[in-house]
Amino acid sequence: MRLWPRSFPHPALVFVVVAWGINFSVIKIVLQELHPAVAILARYLVMMVSLFATCIFLKIPLKIPEGQRWKYLFAGFLANGVYMVIFFEGMRTAGAAQGSIVLATAPVWIAVFAIMKKQEVFTRHLAVGGVLAFAGACATIVAGGGKVGGDVVGALLVLASAVVWAWSVVLMRPLVTEGSALGVFTLTFPGGLVVLLPYGAKAMVETDWASLSSKTWWALPILVFVAGVGAFTAYYRGLADVGPAKTGMVQFFIPPTAAFFAWAVFGGSFVPLQAIGMAIVVLGTLVSSGRLWRPLLDPS
Repeated sequence: MRLWPRSFPHPALVFVVVAWGINFSVIKIVLQELHPAVAILARYLVMMVSLFATCIFLKIPLKIPEGQRWKYLFAGFLANGVYMVIFFEGMRTAGAAQGSIVLATAPVWIAVFAIMKKQEVFTRHLAVGGVLAFAGACATIVAGGGKVGGDVVGALLVLASAVVWAWSVVLMRPLVTEGSALGVFTLTFPGGLVVLLPYGAKAMVETDWASLSSKTWWALPILVFVAGVGAFTAYYRGLADVGPAKTGMVQFFIPPTAAFFAWAVFGGSFVPLQAIGMAIVVLGTLVSSGRLWRPLLDPS
């Protein structure tokens, strides 16, 4: 049964943009009282249970094809383990808007790795767009005042997380073609336990949960159910309805959404270099996708 229409903007993908835009500010709130290891593991455990429950409710098959188990586990090890650790550690010091902009380079890295894996063909607009987007990311990294031990380190970690995420997406692409996208994502989820249990189990047990403020308790369900279970479910629903090209475009709309919520929650503002960096990242990703290649670089 189709839950949403074949249209764009797709209602599910609009929800993804809002949910993941809010997510950057929510993470900043949660990390004020919880260590990243605790936040990640708590989110992961609840998400894993919820994802399996969602698949059962939707009657999505949960069976790994014969001989594919290690591929599923390794994809989950990267996407749900390594990526999450690096991303949350980076967001401890990176600004909410800054982190979202740097993470927006992920589609470019996905294209690069897809070419390496011969899933995509190299083109000039892909190369030019990749260089532009990377330059924009570099601009946002130095926009935090140039503090090497602060925003720059956090932004670099978020950039590293984008690279790891991109590699995991390329690894998952052939797996998704074999079954339900949501089912595949759910089946890869246990692979993250190898990273997250050693990383967060001790800190999670030692956390004084009763001392958390009401603000954190309000933020945690948003982190887990809205930006986690809800957004990923909507993302894969959109992928099934409108295809990967249009679904991938949502990444480009998340930075301005995150910037708005960061301003609303923390009262911050963009410095000019961050605004320039955002514009360059968006321009680069659009050129990379081919949408601006002909009018900008091939006017004939």
